[in-house]
Amino acid sequence: MQKILRKRILRDFKENLARYLALGLLIVLGMYIVVSLIAAADTIIVRSADAAAKQYVEDGQFELFAPLSSAELKELKEKGVTVEAHFYLDYEIGDDSVLRVSAIREKIDRAQADLGELPGEKGEVFLEKRYCEEHDISVGDQVAIGAHSFTVCGIGTVPDYEAPYRNLSDSTVDSGQFGIGFVSVTDYEELKKEAQSLQAEKYVYAYLLNGKLTDKELKETLKGFCLSADGLSKLTQFLVAKDNIRIGAATDDVIINKMAGLFAGVLLIVLLAYVISVFVVHTIEKESEVIGTLYALGVKRRELLAHYLFLPVVIAFVSGIIGTMIGYSSFGIRTQMQDVYNYFSVPEFAALYEPYLLIYGILMPPAAAALTNLFVIRRKLKKPALSLIRREQKAAKGREIKLGKLGFVRTFQIRQFLREMRTAFTIFFGMLFSLLVCMISLNCYVLCEHVREDTVADTKYEYMYTYKYPEEAVPEGGEEAYGVTLKREVLGYNLDVTLLGIHEDNPYFDASVSEGQTFVLISEALASKFGLKAGDDLVLEDEENDRSYAFIVDGIVPYSAGIFAFMEIDSMRELMGENEDYYNIVFAGHVLDIDSGRLYASSSKGEVEKSADVFMELMWPMIIMLSIASALLFLVVMYLMLKVMVDRSALSISMMKVFGYRKREIRKLYLNGNLMVVAVSALVGIPLAKVIMDALYPYMVSNVAVNLNLAFSWWMYVGLFVLIIVLYFLSMPFLMQKVNRILPIEVLKNRE
Repeated sequence: MQKILRKRILRDFKENLARYLALGLLIVLGMYIVVSLIAAADTIIVRSADAAAKQYVEDGQFELFAPLSSAELKELKEKGVTVEAHFYLDYEIGDDSVLRVSAIREKIDRAQADLGELPGEKGEVFLEKRYCEEHDISVGDQVAIGAHSFTVCGIGTVPDYEAPYRNLSDSTVDSGQFGIGFVSVTDYEELKKEAQSLQAEKYVYAYLLNGKLTDKELKETLKGFCLSADGLSKLTQFLVAKDNIRIGAATDDVIINKMAGLFAGVLLIVLLAYVISVFVVHTIEKESEVIGTLYALGVKRRELLAHYLFLPVVIAFVSGIIGTMIGYSSFGIRTQMQDVYNYFSVPEFAALYEPYLLIYGILMPPAAAALTNLFVIRRKLKKPALSLIRREQKAAKGREIKLGKLGFVRTFQIRQFLREMRTAFTIFFGMLFSLLVCMISLNCYVLCEHVREDTVADTKYEYMYTYKYPEEAVPEGGEEAYGVTLKREVLGYNLDVTLLGIHEDNPYFDASVSEGQTFVLISEALASKFGLKAGDDLVLEDEENDRSYAFIVDGIVPYSAGIFAFMEIDSMRELMGENEDYYNIVFAGHVLDIDSGRLYASSSKGEVEKSADVFMELMWPMIIMLSIASALLFLVVMYLMLKVMVDRSALSISMMKVFGYRKREIRKLYLNGNLMVVAVSALVGIPLAKVIMDALYPYMVSNVAVNLNLAFSWWMYVGLFVLIIVLYFLSMPFLMQKVNRILPIEVLKNRE
């Protein structure tokens, strides 16, 4: 008997080739999305950690107004702490970009060359790779820095600039505007003597604790002896590695992708199980007479179970292997990693093959198919043989529902929908799954678009100057401000919040600040990122001085270009213990003549606008890939389920043909009615998917300090609905082919 059943397997496969190919495509697409997302994330997480450890990534860094003395360095060394000077100078290069130049490191945050080698001779420079990619720089090229021309000897990465932000307060990386270079100690000293940098030398030190001290103990030690002549601390910044947005940034970014992949994986298992269960129910109902006859002939239930399990399990197993292979191919993992390579400065990584993911990708689909089939088949095969032979079915659901006088066609379509409620639910669930994937890409698009538009619109100044040593008088044409960088944690990330003291009539911010130390106004970006509204409490941490500041949110300022809280400048000076005329930031509508030696940094509106475009440029590949994948997923699920509906109605369609109904009329009764199912599913599914993804999206971008404006324009909802209807009509020709193959003789085959 098993020999006979085995022969039926090949015949069944040929007869239902389209169904099995579509099911296989669904599994391949699902495994491709899940495996490529998670594998890329695992590769970045593990490989970048290994590379950072190999290059002795810092435990933290601190910045001083003046360098440490030999005695102070010796004391730190005696305490077991490794400290290395990472001083730097910023230079404007010919294309208006900024290159940060340091002496080559030897102990901490060492450079790793992807191409070439580290500088060993005078006149050589090692450049960070993302800057070189943006400026089309190769090994052997010449780069002018200050009054010197350097030969590019190597291109690569350093672990403390994995995200090469120019300033720690920046919200985006723009490698077209900023890069890092390393020269020999001799060349660095010559550059420093020429004094042609954009601002004064920064005295930054990196440290390794070596298990001898804690970060807090080191900080207290520095506070103890880093005092200037007037008794004030020379320590201007103390930053541990875990709070440094430049370190481990790629890992922080792809952890979100991994969580999205795991979430998609769970949804995919449920979707596959439900789709396969619909197939199985349809197959058993279709072959009810055969099964009943085999029962009557003495074939055991377990033999039938094995027979009906074989084909879907094999299809799922083979499709899982193919999907996993594509996920690990250059079309999968490399495509997912490309966003990281296009934004972060990390070495080229070999793909990491985690056993758990291989097991999931290869064994989950057949396991889901086997368990689903086993459950459904066992329940169906509990019927007596005679009941199966007679093809006895439960009365169709919905017969008792009174529809009133809707007309024959509309009544028929509604009754058909009620009979196929299970299949219709699968269409809705499949649509929801594909819409969730689509919403990831659309939310990414609108977020990037809003960041770009809002940043440009809200940046009203032309130039911003951040002082290291402020002058007594504010430069003519400038608007003074006082800024302090504080911290606030959200979703596990310790983000920078700029507390900005301004005058009430500041022309560059629509913030009507008033005197007092209790209330602050907050930017829209801060409000959306931390979920705050007027009247809420806002607690900010000053980690440099181990202090906390508590405020009440007095209102929200329409400013999306940064995470800001605004105070009246005199009140802020008093709160922070500064002089009544102190300032450290100047905004201006034109270039100001300021000695670069007094500045920490300067930026222009043009630079802000260029940085605002970066997100969109980098996210386009992922937006397109996920949009196409979601459309294919929906098309496959819809075709599979509508085909099941047609197959289940084969007898009725055959009878319609016997009675003389034309193809157009049959299409109106059996296919056009499904348009209502798809349309209603879309009307419910689109807003539901949007609500679900909007709730999840803050977790996906929890490490990005931007305004979370995810609002869709009305045309996006309409466009998405129209696209779904278009995809429905694209599947119609294939379904009509199935309808056309149903012959009138089908009625005679099924008579008792």
